[in-house]
Amino acid sequence: MNNLKPRFKAFFTPLIKTSALAFAAVLSIATPNVQAQQTSIAGDDLMTITILGAVGTLAYSCYIGQAPCSADPDLNTDKLTFSVDNGVDGAATHWRLGIGADWNKSLYEGENWRLAGRLEASLHSWDEKASATYQGDSGYIIGITPVFHYELKNWKYTPFIEMGTGPHLMSQTTVASEDKATQFQFGNILGLGMDFNGIEVGYRYLHISNAGIAQPNPGADFHNLHIGYKF
Repeated sequence: MNNLKPRFKAFFTPLIKTSALAFAAVLSIATPNVQAQQTSIAGDDLMTITILGAVGTLAYSCYIGQAPCSADPDLNTDKLTFSVDNGVDGAATHWRLGIGADWNKSLYEGENWRLAGRLEASLHSWDEKASATYQGDSGYIIGITPVFHYELKNWKYTPFIEMGTGPHLMSQTTVASEDKATQFQFGNILGLGMDFNGIEVGYRYLHISNAGIAQPNPGADFHNLHIGYKF
């Protein structure tokens, strides 16, 4: 059995790397182009930065053959983070509960900064109140997201920028009174925050869209307060 694991990794890791790099390239090209015609200039710029940053970092992990882009998830289940996000997209209120496990190794370790992160599972709820022209609606979303952290080192507290993208499944095809065409979506994260000795506080932007799999594809853009606790 001990000899099977190296053979398994040797066979599947190149396949996973190639497939993920191809997926990252297609997603990075397709999503901004599809969405650019359906969002405001400011919103589109933020969306594009989020997607390209997250997909680019994922592609880098594939290039070096390291988790999350490897046959071995390489998770440290002794280092978990529980997080709560709360925000809005127009009249829709959004809540996100996340639980994540750190990767055992940083993707990059420099003198002044590192690239690390975790794999997060999330449960979302959204609710849009009724108005004179709309009866109101609500729903749920589940997702899996590799969240990459660009962290400064040698500080009393740790500033970070976070990026991530992963598959999400919605309870319905309508979010924030807009038809998303498919229940399967991609959730893209861009965040800015500070780690106070194991407590994360920051801002998280969450963009949800289907990358042009089907039309219409207006996307949902939630602006959230993020609080995380490492234990």
